[in-house]
Amino acid sequence: MIDNFQHKAKEWDNPMQIEMTSKFVQQIKNSIFLYEEDIYAEVGCGTGLVGMSFLDEISKIYMIDNSPSMLNVLREKLTTNPNADKVEIIESEFENTNLENLSGVINFMSLHHIEDISTYINNVKKSLKENGFFAIGDLTKEDGTFHTNNIVPHFGFDIEELSNQLIEEGFIILRKTIYDKINKNDKTYPLFILIAQK
Repeated sequence: MIDNFQHKAKEWDNPMQIEMTSKFVQQIKNSIFLYEEDIYAEVGCGTGLVGMSFLDEISKIYMIDNSPSMLNVLREKLTTNPNADKVEIIESEFENTNLENLSGVINFMSLHHIEDISTYINNVKKSLKENGFFAIGDLTKEDGTFHTNNIVPHFGFDIEELSNQLIEEGFIILRKTIYDKINKNDKTYPLFILIAQK
């Protein structure tokens, strides 16, 4: 498999990414209760900016990605993190993990890289315990100009369509809103958050 983030990993944790990530994390923390016994999975975790933000409050997080270079940056960061023992890194696709009884699954700017959204939603639902949450942060529908060099399966999402897919799978929508934007290529790309509960 090609590591599409090999040349980006070292510079990934730039001020823009850090600010964007912290806004997303704050949206989650403002929307759900966090418990010490919680176990999360972050799919497409990259260098761990999102997942590591929860380490003080929960018991464990599986950090899942298929980019070795991004995960190497995460491993390096964990060497100096006092909560490193709460992290289990999985270099794989989510469907190969067979995780169960998760308190939450988080996707930030990674859902548009997943081809079969319906199957993925179904896999997430199976992995969650009752009342577990599924938090998605991603681009609203765009014209394909956001990814200039990479081919991705989805040019963002229609929030209503995605909400309806989740409802059809039996999820309850807790929150859906546009909360931020990315300025890139002389364009503005709105970001949404969608939080659903099993």
